[in-house]
Amino acid sequence: MKTTIKTLAALTVICMFSVIFAATAASSNKVIHVWHTETNPKSRQAIANIVARFEKLHPDIKVEAEALAWGDLEGKIMAALAAGSPPELSHGQPITCAALQAKGLLLPLDEVVEAIGEDNIWEQIKKVGKFGDHYYGLVHAAGTSLLIYRKDLAQKKGLKNPKTWDDLLNIAKELTMDTNGDGKIDIYGMTIPGDNLFINILLGELTKANGGILFDDQNRPRFTDKTMIETLSFLKKLTRYMPPGWEGHGYRETFANMYGQKAAMMYQGYGRGASLIEQYAPPHMANTDYFDVWIKPHGPSGIKPAAQVDEEPWMLFKDSKHPKAAIEFLKFFYQDENYLEYIQTVPIHFFPITKSLRKSAAYHATPMIKKWKGWLDVQEYYLNNDLVKPTLVIDWKDMHQKPYLMDILGSGILKDMVMEVTKEGVPTEEAAAKAQKKAEELIKDKGYARW
Repeated sequence: MKTTIKTLAALTVICMFSVIFAATAASSNKVIHVWHTETNPKSRQAIANIVARFEKLHPDIKVEAEALAWGDLEGKIMAALAAGSPPELSHGQPITCAALQAKGLLLPLDEVVEAIGEDNIWEQIKKVGKFGDHYYGLVHAAGTSLLIYRKDLAQKKGLKNPKTWDDLLNIAKELTMDTNGDGKIDIYGMTIPGDNLFINILLGELTKANGGILFDDQNRPRFTDKTMIETLSFLKKLTRYMPPGWEGHGYRETFANMYGQKAAMMYQGYGRGASLIEQYAPPHMANTDYFDVWIKPHGPSGIKPAAQVDEEPWMLFKDSKHPKAAIEFLKFFYQDENYLEYIQTVPIHFFPITKSLRKSAAYHATPMIKKWKGWLDVQEYYLNNDLVKPTLVIDWKDMHQKPYLMDILGSGILKDMVMEVTKEGVPTEEAAAKAQKKAEELIKDKGYARW
């Protein structure tokens, strides 16, 4: 009996020390919080796998990775900053990165760039996150907007890649069809998302493709310029060939119009849509014989095509608890063997930022890349020829000189202007003047007016 009591007492002491030791070890761990925007299961699993491998090499660091929908991310970042408890790392739009860097809220990622090799990063990628001599943002992957079209329908009608907006309008008209003879349109020539983010994206790239600007060097809006009036007039004409209710369609509904054979072109498509086509289109149509991409056209006052680039940079927050540990995690993330696993989760949208991975045999062996290579070729053409910019960025200097772009995006001013012209019948000049006034007031209120 005494022996049993002594044994139990000894075991109790051991358990107590084990609990204390475990608690002490846990408290000594550095916990880094990582917020990202890739909510699809494959990407989340890839990040979880990368985290597990990193934690095995760094037992003193725990990584808590959280996938957030785009609509939730900006608000959560601002709330965390206001509370003084930002994550170590987060994705964010390039204009968000620019705004936060201007306020001194970010730390440089130069050490990560050095580990990757600055010469190993595509030139376009460098322009997104470099401010002065330092990198305050580092893109996780790049994907450009795409003009997706029904290749089979275009070939039947002998339609070629449009060079101008007038060409595109003619093609949209040709591809708006009653295919079963019941007197009702069952395939529309064009589809676009109608939500605020995508209308801002659309208006930014169309402005660029028409040789215009959104704001001048004094930060004054240029919404009443000839180039904007031409852009709005083009959109008004284009919406004639869109399905009813397009203004309420989000990105996925718009892609459903494509793979559901209700629309023949999609102006704001992206490479990740190839996965949706493979999942939902009739099996025999899930390829580039039916769904291919064209280079986007330019407007009457423009000379070059333009597209938007979806490339959220990683941001490292100044007031986070363990920035050094976060830097080590990013170094690990971008190593080819880890980065490849991430890229392969959305291979037609995730253009690698590193030249080494883009050239690797393992990357080119990815089945979807072989199947949808033409979609990647167009994106590479845009990237290599500096034809893509982030949302609302017309010239690269906008990233550094216009920190109010994030406020413009959130205000809904541009969407309201487009909807007034295309849906409410407001004269183009009147809608532009109204938006001009609202944007001027917002910029003055934020303290950026220099006119």
